[in-house]
Amino acid sequence: MNKDEFSLYLEEQGLKPTTINNHIRNLAKYKNLDFFDLSIQQENIVLTLKEANINNSQRLTISSTMSKYLQFTNEPNDKLIEYINTINNDLKKKYEERNKAKKYDYTKKDILKEINKFYKEQNYRAFVASYLVYYFNTRNADLNLIICKSKRTAKDEKQNYLIVRKSSVIYIRNDYKTSKTYGSKKHEIRSKKFVESVKNILQDETCIKIFESFSNSTHMITQLMPFGLKTSDIVKIILAEDNTLHKASKISKKRGTSLQTLENAYNLKV
Repeated sequence: MNKDEFSLYLEEQGLKPTTINNHIRNLAKYKNLDFFDLSIQQENIVLTLKEANINNSQRLTISSTMSKYLQFTNEPNDKLIEYINTINNDLKKKYEERNKAKKYDYTKKDILKEINKFYKEQNYRAFVASYLVYYFNTRNADLNLIICKSKRTAKDEKQNYLIVRKSSVIYIRNDYKTSKTYGSKKHEIRSKKFVESVKNILQDETCIKIFESFSNSTHMITQLMPFGLKTSDIVKIILAEDNTLHKASKISKKRGTSLQTLENAYNLKV
């Protein structure tokens, strides 16, 4: 296995450094699982993963890496793709069973009350973050934002922005999980509370980051969410109460998530 050339290949495919590092780690994990040092062919990969003492989630991530490795070495991977689909279907069934059994302590109404409470308490950062999660169904990375007074100062196409206008805010997402699939997203937000909150965070600055550091984003954002919920749980609660294809399609478009993903992991039942 030539991990250096494979890493360069992944880089040329446009993958992010963190994704490339994960694939390189998975390559090493597979090598440790391949007890008999079998040739790197799809039949042997499937056999090794089936026999390995690991769970299906681990099989999925490693098999996805090995599928890319076969593409890198110009070897066929059709049978490995079939195996990946089989694992996905098994995981899908488990997720569906788990989601059906899961009960939520809060409703959409509870969440909205808490968001408005943030505003009344002048906790503007929590209000802005929670508002975007509730109404735009965002993930954590989507909240790594720079607030700017003018579009002229928001030129970095790899950043996410809130651009302040007289009576609205333009929300631009360039850097989010599925940006390579769905491209840049732009929305105009006219909520008076939201506009006022954004202006209160910006004050007299030309531009300001909503978070000084974004290194521990999951913990940081969960602290700002209503009742300490995860962003994904808020999406699940919304879909649990409004489980329609129309609502799911709106979430799919705003979040940059396929309907299949919503069906598999977010309580969509249509």
